[in-house]
Amino acid sequence: MDGAFDPTMYASLVQVEHNHFWFQARNELMTWLVRSHAADAKRVLEIGCGTGFVLNALRAACPSAIIGGSDIHIAGLCLARDRHGSAVEFIQGDARRPCLRDAFDLVCALDVLEHIKEDEAVLSGIRVALRPNGVLIASVPQHPWLWSQSDESGGHLRRYRRGEIEGKVRAAGLEVRFADSFVSLLLPAMTVSRLSGRIRPAGRRCSQRAKVPDDPVAREFRVGPALNRFMRAVLRIEHLCRQAGLRFPIGGSRIVVARKPPHPAP
Repeated sequence: MDGAFDPTMYASLVQVEHNHFWFQARNELMTWLVRSHAADAKRVLEIGCGTGFVLNALRAACPSAIIGGSDIHIAGLCLARDRHGSAVEFIQGDARRPCLRDAFDLVCALDVLEHIKEDEAVLSGIRVALRPNGVLIASVPQHPWLWSQSDESGGHLRRYRRGEIEGKVRAAGLEVRFADSFVSLLLPAMTVSRLSGRIRPAGRRCSQRAKVPDDPVAREFRVGPALNRFMRAVLRIEHLCRQAGLRFPIGGSRIVVARKPPHPAP
């Protein structure tokens, strides 16, 4: 992924994912989307599977499917293998260089494309890898005005503008079937957090770094138990609204479900 993501962060991620409100809510959303749009999938691949946390949702939503996870970093794959053992097939691979054609009913790329310069080429490769009527589920960070140190330390190359990911998905030859924002009800709090990080005095940041080692994962995801429960409850309400048909035009992330046409475009 352009070398933008630091694989040493996986060890910290695996410690926080299970109990953190954001990862829990994203898995709940993923389970719902898969059951709604690809419940009959027999062959599933997650690109950029990292530590394998999202694979829990895919296994729950598609219990009879053959599920695979790929990542360019062996460090993440080792942790994912520890989580899932032989229940998931793992392969080290570069999303920019697809090697399979008409192989999958469902491909997921969650918070991956923002790490890759050639995101349009990756989407075109996913279309090739999907079977006719196959489904893509992709999520990306949204709104360039939210750019902060968290994006830089996370190895992001971009945050997507409104409608940008849908346009790139369509340009790759896929039909958008669902699009919505994620972490919308918490966007005001997220905005304050991101913008305050920009204006914090540089001297203070330097003195803090001198006292403790910099851990980008801990800095981004550290939250107390009470606040974690509150934010989880807010995202549950958001998801209930989504299930009832409400769509959010803005939010910390954008998630898209798209389908490969049954026949090649003329």
